[in-house]
Amino acid sequence: MKTIIFARRNLKEMLNDILSLFFMIVLPAFLLVLMVTLNIGLNETFAVENFVPSIIIFSFPFSAMFSGVLVSRDRSNSFLARLFVSPLKAHHYIVGYMLPLLIISFIQIIFLYIVGIILGLKISIYIIVSLPFLVLISFLFVNVGLLFGSTLKEQQVGGVGSIFIQFVAFLGGVWFPLEIVGEAFEIAGKILPFYHCIQLAQKTLAGNFQNVLLHTAIIIGYTILVALLAIFSFKKKMIE
Repeated sequence: MKTIIFARRNLKEMLNDILSLFFMIVLPAFLLVLMVTLNIGLNETFAVENFVPSIIIFSFPFSAMFSGVLVSRDRSNSFLARLFVSPLKAHHYIVGYMLPLLIISFIQIIFLYIVGIILGLKISIYIIVSLPFLVLISFLFVNVGLLFGSTLKEQQVGGVGSIFIQFVAFLGGVWFPLEIVGEAFEIAGKILPFYHCIQLAQKTLAGNFQNVLLHTAIIIGYTILVALLAIFSFKKKMIE
């Protein structure tokens, strides 16, 4: 119950931040409408069936950045320090931050799918099939946000988060296929999880399950790694 109360407080903090809501939900929707409308069959990357899953993944780093800001702000104003003397354990705090982030991620997914359908995305069973995979991907970015908040100062999270957003877009292949940016960047992109996030989202929406297990395994591996780092950093701050 205490974890739910803490999670509810964090959700209210995020929903009350109009700027963060704009970047997490409105901006990705605007970019989706803009690129799909201007494209009109010119570039497969911006075809609605390809760009909707890409822009959903692109929206997740914004959640990571603003969640990192919330955690680091709670650290800087001693809010967490006061909570640390309560009976709550480290996992209660972590779940309390994760739950609202997952709710917001689900809102992002549904809202961007609705916008995509308005723009011409075909309604199919594969939209529903893709949902658990997208939620799985959101776990990765939720943990990145917790890691940012646990290790960086509030003033640093914005700058690092902005770089991270561009990093995901460039090495994930949001704006253009990795194959056209050079072999070195293609290799780097395929080593990191972001390319696999977009591939997994696109393939499941298309009903193409080739290499889905590989993409899923890589994403799960990185999620576990980042989660362990975030938990370690968070517990270290509790001890300090």
